[in-house]
Amino acid sequence: MSNTTPRRTALSAGALLATGALALTGCTAGGANAAGVTTVTVMYATSEFTADQVKAFEKENPDIDIEFVEFDTNRLNAMLTAGDPPDLVRGKPSANLFARELAAPLDDFLADSEVIKKDDLLPVNDLWRWNGTERGSGELYGLVKDFSPDTTFWQNEAMFEAGGVEPLSTTEPSSWDDIIEKGVALKAAGVELPIGIEWQWGIGSLFQEMVEQQGEKIFNEDLTEADVTSPEAIRAIQWLIDYGKADVGPTSLDPLAAGQDGPAYTSAEMAATMDGYWFAGQFTAEEAARVASTSTLAPAPTFGERISAVNGAVGAWIPEGSDNKEEAWRVMEYFIGGQPAIDRAKSGWGLPGLQSMWEYLPTKEPYQQQAIEVAKQEMEYVVPLQDSPYLSVEQWNPELDKGVQAGILGEKTAKQIAEELEDRMNTLLAQGKDQLG
Repeated sequence: MSNTTPRRTALSAGALLATGALALTGCTAGGANAAGVTTVTVMYATSEFTADQVKAFEKENPDIDIEFVEFDTNRLNAMLTAGDPPDLVRGKPSANLFARELAAPLDDFLADSEVIKKDDLLPVNDLWRWNGTERGSGELYGLVKDFSPDTTFWQNEAMFEAGGVEPLSTTEPSSWDDIIEKGVALKAAGVELPIGIEWQWGIGSLFQEMVEQQGEKIFNEDLTEADVTSPEAIRAIQWLIDYGKADVGPTSLDPLAAGQDGPAYTSAEMAATMDGYWFAGQFTAEEAARVASTSTLAPAPTFGERISAVNGAVGAWIPEGSDNKEEAWRVMEYFIGGQPAIDRAKSGWGLPGLQSMWEYLPTKEPYQQQAIEVAKQEMEYVVPLQDSPYLSVEQWNPELDKGVQAGILGEKTAKQIAEELEDRMNTLLAQGKDQLG
C-alpha cells in the first residue's frame, strides 16, 4: 500500500466476496489483436499504479496495452459474476478469495521469471499461499506490493520525556497493559491524546492478535465455528474496554475527525500511535520534520507470545478467469519487481515484499534507520492469523466494536460481549459455509 491514504481503510475483494457466492459464468475474450497487441485490464488504485507507470510499461512492452480500471469492489464483483474479470487486480490475501478458486496459482510463472525470484520473496508473501484449508502454505496466489507489521508503535519520545514517562522500549516488546499504563501517565501529565490504536480502522484484527499471543485461537480447527468466550478472548475484550474507559486515545465513541491518528501525531498532539513502518511516509512533509526528529518505532506489544501481525499485505492477483494470464504476469513483474517497486521503497511508504528492494528504503534520517532495524527484528514474528473462508473480519468487526462500546459505557461485561459476539459470528459462519458450498 504505497499511497498516502490509510492502509487499512480499503476493503479487499476477498472480504466482500465473503458476503455472497459468486458464479463464474464465462471467460474474458483474450488474445492479441490484428496488430499483435494484447490488452490487459488492470484494476488498481491510480494513487498506487500511476498513469506514468502505465505509459512506461507500455513503452517497454509494445505488445501489451493496459486498460486501467479504478479499483472498486462492487465493480469487481460484477465483473467476476459476469465471467469477464480484470486480468490483474488489487487486493489483500483472503481465505475466502482462495477457497472460491477465484485467483490463479502463480508458482509456475514465478519459477520461470527473470524478474521476481522465489528466494527473493520475504515470508510475508506466504500470506498469499493457500493449501486448500488455511493460509500460510501451499500454492502462491498473489504477491505483496508492500507491507508493515501493523501493531508496532510510533512514539514521540520528546512528549514522553516532557511528561516524565519512560518511552516504550525500542528493542523489547511492551505488554499491552504497559500501553494503557503509559497512556494514563501521559494523560495525567497533560497530554490530551496519549496513545492511539487506529480504532477507527477496526479492532477485530487487534483483538485476534491479542488472543493468539496468549496461545488461543478464535476459530476451531476447520474454521467453521468461532470460540471467543475463552479466558484469553475475554481478556482481550477487557483490554479494549479498559483502554476506552481510561480515555487515553480515540475510540468509536470518541473518534478523530480525520478518521486516523496521522494528523494528530505529526502535529505533536498525540504521543504514540499504533501504526507500522509505512507511517514514516507521513514524516516527509516539512511540518512533520520536528516530530520525526524525536520519533522512534517500538515493537508490537504482546500478551505473551511474540506475534506481530500484518493485516494488509496488499498486493496483486490474477483471476483464474483471465485469458491473458501470461501478459498479466508481465505487468505484475513490472509493478512488483520493476521501477514502480523501487520508487515505492524509496518513498518510505511501506516495506517491500522482495528482500532485494530493501536497499532502496530511505536511511538519510536517524528515525528512518531506526525504523528499518525494528522492522527487520519484527519480521521474525510475522505469522498469519487465522482466516476463515466463511467469514471475514470486516463482517464481525462491527459486532465487536458495538459490544466494546457497551462495555466502555458500563452496560455489558466482557463475558457478555464475548457471548453475543460468538453467537453472531457462528451465525455468519454458517451462512458463509452454506454460500461457499
